[in-house]
Amino acid sequence: MPTSPTLLSEHFTLEEAIISQEAERFGIDNRNPDPRIITTASRTAVKMEKVRSVLGDKGIHVNSWIRCLALNRALKSKDDSQHVKGEAVDFICPAFGTPAEVCKKLVAEKTLVGFDQLILEHTWVHISWNSVPNAIQRGQVLSLLQDGEYAKGLTDKTGKSLA
Repeated sequence: MPTSPTLLSEHFTLEEAIISQEAERFGIDNRNPDPRIITTASRTAVKMEKVRSVLGDKGIHVNSWIRCLALNRALKSKDDSQHVKGEAVDFICPAFGTPAEVCKKLVAEKTLVGFDQLILEHTWVHISWNSVPNAIQRGQVLSLLQDGEYAKGLTDKTGKSLA
């Protein structure tokens, strides 16, 4: 008999926070995060509820959220990635629009969403929050460029502003 999903918030589950096609591809077990990371992911889920609301309560598809260190390394990400802490979510919201449209809306609602970092990755959106108590959220907005570097603000892959 299947078990019920573990809710992190009204619309987000632990199962979607830990599932990873990349982990499966690399043969890495990403299913048993530290309970402290689950606590952080629950706080992140509450913030993702604000994102969902800003996007008109459209369904959000999570691509990557909690990553064990082995998965994070396999993806060639830094060991201090906010994904390892449960603070970052890579997602799409096709019912709202393209990743660029999602980012534009989130930048327009920056005060409400209060993110630490928002990155237009062009095929998805990366958003994160610093979970340290009383941490100042930087409100940093970046875009991935075609050479793998990042530009400040919302840009296309060549660095041309999307504003």
